[in-house]
Amino acid sequence: MAQDPQGAPGKEELPEIPGYRIDSLLGSGGMGRVYLGTSPSGRQVAVKVIRGNLAHQPDFRRRFRREVTAARQVSGAFTAPVVDADPDADPPWMATLYVPGQPLDQRIKLGPALGPEELYRLATGLAEALRDIHRAGIVHRDLKPANVLLAADGPRVIDFGIVRAADTDMPTGTGITVGTPPFMSPEQIRAQKDVGPRSDIFALGSVLTYAASGHVPFDATDVYAVAYQLVHEPPDLEGVPDWLLPVVESCLAKEPTERPDADELLTLLQSTSYPAALDSPDTFVLRSPTPGSPPPRVSTGAGSASTPPPRRRRRLVLAVAAAVVAVTTLSGGLLYGLRDGEDGGGGGSDSAGSPNEKPSRTARAVTQPEGSAAYASTQSGSGGFTFTYHDSPERRPDGWRRWQYNLQNSDCVYAESSLVCVGDRTVRIDAATGRELWRTDEASSYGQNTPVVVGDTAIVNIGDRLIGLSLADGKVKWRYAMTLLTQRLIGDGERVYAVDHGGLVQAVDARTGRESWTLSARSPAGGAGQPPALRVVGDRLYVFTRVNDSDPGEGFVTAVDTGSGEKVAAFELSTPCEPGTQALLEEDGATRLYCIVLHDASAESALLSQDLTAGAKGVRTEVDATLGGGQSGAPELSVTPGRVLFVAPTQTGGELVAVDTVERTELWRRPMPGLGPADAPPVQAGDRVYVANTREVAVFEPRSGELLYQHSVPSVEDASGVETGLDTEPMVAGGIVYVPSSKAGWVSLDTGDAEDTGDAGDAGEQ
Repeated sequence: MAQDPQGAPGKEELPEIPGYRIDSLLGSGGMGRVYLGTSPSGRQVAVKVIRGNLAHQPDFRRRFRREVTAARQVSGAFTAPVVDADPDADPPWMATLYVPGQPLDQRIKLGPALGPEELYRLATGLAEALRDIHRAGIVHRDLKPANVLLAADGPRVIDFGIVRAADTDMPTGTGITVGTPPFMSPEQIRAQKDVGPRSDIFALGSVLTYAASGHVPFDATDVYAVAYQLVHEPPDLEGVPDWLLPVVESCLAKEPTERPDADELLTLLQSTSYPAALDSPDTFVLRSPTPGSPPPRVSTGAGSASTPPPRRRRRLVLAVAAAVVAVTTLSGGLLYGLRDGEDGGGGGSDSAGSPNEKPSRTARAVTQPEGSAAYASTQSGSGGFTFTYHDSPERRPDGWRRWQYNLQNSDCVYAESSLVCVGDRTVRIDAATGRELWRTDEASSYGQNTPVVVGDTAIVNIGDRLIGLSLADGKVKWRYAMTLLTQRLIGDGERVYAVDHGGLVQAVDARTGRESWTLSARSPAGGAGQPPALRVVGDRLYVFTRVNDSDPGEGFVTAVDTGSGEKVAAFELSTPCEPGTQALLEEDGATRLYCIVLHDASAESALLSQDLTAGAKGVRTEVDATLGGGQSGAPELSVTPGRVLFVAPTQTGGELVAVDTVERTELWRRPMPGLGPADAPPVQAGDRVYVANTREVAVFEPRSGELLYQHSVPSVEDASGVETGLDTEPMVAGGIVYVPSSKAGWVSLDTGDAEDTGDAGDAGEQ
């Protein structure tokens, strides 16, 4: 949570909380604000007040109630005990005992450095805190320096906003936050359902590394590289004292079963022989706030990460391009923990990015769509085809200027500040300038066929084979012979997947090009026809095939373990999905399907939402999609928890429609002349909705539907008067949009620049 830069009374109207006098603002964050208050007896409390826009969301109110319950369960010597709370009030609030103390991240930034005894007391105090938390059946899931207060009598763990019960697979939120890199565990990256108490132990290892050395054990220039390091690389423990190394190394074991629990960790700490510091104080040395400054801040949850001080970075053995590996399964939590300005109204002092991140000329705060994932280098932004992903000003390519690159009838994917495109040739284009970085003569024979980038490999479908190209120079790394009859590859950070018309699925190792496994996912009744839809979420691949040859809808679902290729489940939906409309999203520990369905009896279409985790018995709901039955080309969906966007057909083209899937109501619709459901789907990136085809780009505010930006795209007509070119969803990086144009090939536009209304400069191949 970012601290109010002023922090003084009078900057805003202070809330009224029954039974407490509110004295001043301590800090603010994405969930709400924390105030310094006083009880009738004179006891100082920290009062957390939830933001009004969140308080009216039933799921969020339930989440806050869980936080209150969890905080009460674990209140002990090393946490801030709950004094009072009313999760049903308007707005909800919770009062905890005010703990005068400096957050650990501020202590490390401002100094002085922790001495050996302080470091030992920090380690044992946090281990005892985790022991109490875990004994209560709770997993904290967001232990980080900003959530550790250095009180006079020892460290206190605060902020139970995203805890969950240790014996359930259900996360506490709806994608709002599930952790903060680089203080997450590998299992938080791989699959949230596997997160248990030993995930907190891994986070403790990262916190102790940061406290001892001033840097985090997993550090890189972007989120993708950090995620890759967490899962695959050893930690950087330079600067950690020898006596603490065995403790930290045991905490940072990649596999949870290889880490100690809290009791074992305390035993290990007690066996160490740390060097006694000369004149060691009996309590923590706290840097007092300067006169006139606000009290030390208190975190409210959904806060930003602690930023390590600048230091010499170790060289990454892996190219930055490889950082995409293992990121495709990330949920919104990773992203929310990485952005600045968590209070939604401006920047905060706790930047969650790297200290070497470039400043952005775009100063607006970015509110990510709930459930958004890191942009994965596969079409639609993720293997679940939600067309929703994280964006922030920091993703804007350095030195960007408007450009166009002439590559007709091509399809591209954004990866590592570049576009990898396949058409009549395969090229990599610099995202900032449009300059060609490399090209090959390999050409797609199937028209629109999006490449996938996994790590340092770009995979393209060329004729009857897959080809793995080096992202660095375009050289062929491997070839894999196959008959691929789908227009889209699916990747998950380790493999790429393809399927033929008969439902034969092939999985190929993205690094080596070797076949991982094959599987027939054909439905029992046959169901040949168009290539089935593939979607991948976490460690599950879902194949949607036709139930029978007479019904074009895809109503049979096969769930496959991505590692082994074994069938996990196979079942029939009560109503089949219109082909290609499936979007899969991880919500509340379950994988939820969204798609368009058509009811034969009424010839009316609807938006289906169903929990796939429970198979055919999964809870399902429907919302009238107002498409008008019998329309061809059902729209693809852009999905976040609680909100779905799509383009509905009209006589003049189409309308962009936003639907609230919780209340089952239409939020808003905006006319889009010339745009139809068969065109590219909308994309929700950052706090914007982007809609584009080969004729125009439009940008909307997702909650109100307000049009923020519109720009025409150069286009041409063929001899029959039909506009040529391929429609594909826009790609977004820091507000820069990349779209295809039948006249210019590919163009880039700055949607944050009101003056960007001219023609794009010609920077590419003619």
